[in-house]
Amino acid sequence: METELKLLLSPAHAQALRHHPLLARHAEAPPLTKDQTGVYFDTPELELRQHDAGLRVRRTGQEYIQTLKAGGGVQGGLHQRNEWESPVPGEQPDLALLRQLMPDDAALAARVLTPDIAGRLTAIFATRIQRTIWDLVLDDGSTVEFVLDQGTVEHAQRQVPICEIELELKQGDPLALFDFALALLRDIPLRIGVQSKAQRGYALYHAQLRQQRGEPALSSDSSKARPLHLSKKAGLEQAFGAIVGNCLEQVLANDIADGDPQDIERLHQMRVGVRRLRSGLRLFDEVIALPEALSDEIEWLSESIGAARDWDVLADSTLASLPTLERSDAIDIAALQAAARKRARALHASSAQAVASPRMTALVLQLSRWLLASQWRNAMSQSQRTALEQPLMDFVHDRLHHDAQRLQKRGRKMEDDTESRHRTRIAAKKLRYDTEFFHAVLDQRDSKPFLKALSRLQDQLGEMNDIAVAERLLQELRRSHPALGSGVAFARGHLAAQAAHGQAKGRKLWKKWKGLMLPRVLTAT
Repeated sequence: METELKLLLSPAHAQALRHHPLLARHAEAPPLTKDQTGVYFDTPELELRQHDAGLRVRRTGQEYIQTLKAGGGVQGGLHQRNEWESPVPGEQPDLALLRQLMPDDAALAARVLTPDIAGRLTAIFATRIQRTIWDLVLDDGSTVEFVLDQGTVEHAQRQVPICEIELELKQGDPLALFDFALALLRDIPLRIGVQSKAQRGYALYHAQLRQQRGEPALSSDSSKARPLHLSKKAGLEQAFGAIVGNCLEQVLANDIADGDPQDIERLHQMRVGVRRLRSGLRLFDEVIALPEALSDEIEWLSESIGAARDWDVLADSTLASLPTLERSDAIDIAALQAAARKRARALHASSAQAVASPRMTALVLQLSRWLLASQWRNAMSQSQRTALEQPLMDFVHDRLHHDAQRLQKRGRKMEDDTESRHRTRIAAKKLRYDTEFFHAVLDQRDSKPFLKALSRLQDQLGEMNDIAVAERLLQELRRSHPALGSGVAFARGHLAAQAAHGQAKGRKLWKKWKGLMLPRVLTAT
């Protein structure tokens, strides 16, 4: 199992990194620099990719090494993958050699290391890298291979630049990787690296394929949360780690600083990931308490990316729903939308700047280290330690009932005013996220209709909240663009009518949800 921490940096900081005193202090010898060319192989149907495997032949001088990576995953920039490698005589991979390195019962070998696949392998993309390697011995005795890679990933006429660091643990404690990265971050601006070179290469391959087929380029490369599969026999700590890790994975997979900063859906999914993360942490906070400093940083991230999404909704959803009118000097909805989009673009750039900052990197590294070390144990009270030992099924039952009771209480006042509807929406969202977290340990006959009704209620309350937010943003536009005053007044009038209709729809959805039974928790057997 390969364990490494991947970080990105600007080429402008590469020279400062090379001469950083931390490397000089811990290096066993001067660094070694070599040029490497890697060719990645797959079948035309990308069968290796479908099995989450990557096959590469790397050339260094006259030496060829084939490597197969598969399984594992990424959490907080820490990549853990199964890896098998062997020398080969030339540029072509030899699957039979790799098969000999695997256990006889390895399921992956039966799926991808077959003569049929071997006969259909073809080069998909390539990397051209200048690699500089330091062999480090850290303060705790851990040995680490520290790598600086600079170069390109290429397919056909397309290429993307690479400038990244890899800290591969050779022996010792994975926590040492985070400690070293945090120390380096004090002087060198770094970012968490989630995408591997293989992922970037496959993205180029798919983009070229779409162009050849005359298909439009993807409007967004956003990622929704991956399904979470908890075991009924899992302990609370195991469930906590899985849930928080799943949320953090969604946040990083939609890193708006690693791609088009104006990608509306990518920012939306990153915001959803942050909200799920906050909900997951609060779900366990009576037993596992997040340090206040980390909680404050998550709130900072939420605020940094939240405003841009509000303006996106105003420009592309709320105002787009208004009746189309012929342009007039008095009322020009298109001009109103243009002003909102301009504000959204500026906030997208600001959000991307925050996400690209060392502050964001420090947050992810510190949170990931806290999770990996189970640091909450250091500050736990005796009552918390006792609660930690309760069966997961009991915890799930109690938390979902608590969430449902809170929603019932707030829902009784949701028509009183905007703030009451907002509080009801937050409670509905909390119950929805928590039910989804535990979906695998709930009776599906209950949970599917329950989640469907709850999602519709939350969506409706969300639309009502969008109208309330739009009211505030439109007032801002009127103050900053007085000439748009008539358009603002027209929009507010129509939104008021939509709000009245939305309240009636919300009442129906509320009654439908209330008539459903809270999903039953499966028994652990």
